[in-house]
Amino acid sequence: MRRSERPKGKSGARAVEAIERPVLAGTGAILGSLGATIRNRRKQAELTLQEVADRAELSISYLSQVERNLLAPSLSTLKRIADILSIPAGHLMFAPDGKLSPSAPVGIVRRQERKRLSFPGSDICYELLTPDMRRKSSLLWLSAPPGSESGPPFSHEGEDGVVVLKGELDVEIGSLWHLLKAGDSIYFSAGLSRRWRNPGRDTAEAIWLSTPPSF
Repeated sequence: MRRSERPKGKSGARAVEAIERPVLAGTGAILGSLGATIRNRRKQAELTLQEVADRAELSISYLSQVERNLLAPSLSTLKRIADILSIPAGHLMFAPDGKLSPSAPVGIVRRQERKRLSFPGSDICYELLTPDMRRKSSLLWLSAPPGSESGPPFSHEGEDGVVVLKGELDVEIGSLWHLLKAGDSIYFSAGLSRRWRNPGRDTAEAIWLSTPPSF
């Protein structure tokens, strides 16, 4: 899930699409609603297809196919689109299914009903443990194989917490790396840039808390 280098100017749009041809993968329900969610958010922001495509350094035909669910963008492309729409990428990836009101006092997510996000050519997997991304916080189940990493540093407003359930996870906060083993936890200001990697020989499993929800 490493982010591809972004080209300079519109001339690189076709190159980005070729580089990022591996697509975001998940359940059919998630991918089936992704394009419509992007289109609705774009219209709410009063942006044209051309404006979003230009700012994301994508061709208008590529973005149009994404909105019509003919293509699924890579994670890095989706994050760029989300930044332009001024929302966390998780709001696009884990779109609400309408089954539960965001004001419901109790929300149960059965294991087999978790919204799941995985990546082509990688065994990294995220599962949403909260009903959706419209709560005051979010919980993600992270499964990361040996040698995997999250990609470039990322930050957002609020606070994050991580609990390692299995294996090892190396988390960089600011410029310092913190090695967490099973049973260890860490809590930090999400305004500090962070990223993670699995330096161990076994698959790492962890629960990641973000408040407010962010991805």
